Amino acid sequence: MKTTEGSVVSRFRHAAGAPVRLLDALGEQGTFYLRVFAWVYRAMFRYKKEQTRLLAEVGMGSGALALIGGAVAITGFMTFFVGASSGVQGYQALRQVDLTALSGFASAFINTRLAAPIIAGAGLAATVGTGITAQLGAMRINEEIDALEVMSVPSLPYLVSTRLLAGLVAVVPLYALALILSYVGYQAVSVLFYGVSSGGYTHYFFAFLQPVDILYSFLQAITMAVVVVLVHCYYGYNATGGPAGVGEAVGRAVRTSLIGVTTVTLLVALAVYGNHDTLRIAG
Repeated sequence: MKTTEGSVVSRFRHAAGAPVRLLDALGEQGTFYLRVFAWVYRAMFRYKKEQTRLLAEVGMGSGALALIGGAVAITGFMTFFVGASSGVQGYQALRQVDLTALSGFASAFINTRLAAPIIAGAGLAATVGTGITAQLGAMRINEEIDALEVMSVPSLPYLVSTRLLAGLVAVVPLYALALILSYVGYQAVSVLFYGVSSGGYTHYFFAFLQPVDILYSFLQAITMAVVVVLVHCYYGYNATGGPAGVGEAVGRAVRTSLIGVTTVTLLVALAVYGNHDTLRIAG
């Protein structure tokens, strides 16, 4: 009887302490991220060779992943086929109201504001992010990070801040390619498969494509890249428990970064499009 009561009390205490543990974890992560940003200046000027190596690794991958182009090819394929899928859904929806000529408008609106940023963020988490967590986690359990500290090399700027800078540099051309391929996929389905007029598609596409939307889209992608790199670096840098712990850290990092990607999308939509219109349709 006492054992049962003690078990119930123990579970109650564990549940009651969950909010405190959550706040503690958030504070720990926030402190880690601030330290990473504080060390950016050192990484920028002292570890240029490491940045160059990481930039190539982020863009083209390493090992077997380099055979298929790393993040560039994977993110490009994902955005192309998502754009094509959006083209199918958009055409069928517009066909019901006999407005298939506006397929170009739908591409300029959907891909720029929603589809391309989310898919690019998910692609970064699935390729670049998982690689970062696995690398740092393996270094942590093999005591390589501790070895750097023993050699008076600060591990945070050398391992984390350099990866943040590499991600920021790589995301701009990577997202430009992803955005273009999403447009190409949408247009290919609309024009080649459903027979929408190429001239009409192009006219409405450029008529409704707002330059400021492209700027906001790139801002969204850069913010997502920062979130993905920081989250995956945190879980990899603090991995424990041997190889199984590294795998668990990768899973946690992917879940957290995907939540971060969708949250960034929501916040940007509220901040940019919530109070004013960048698109006006008038008869």
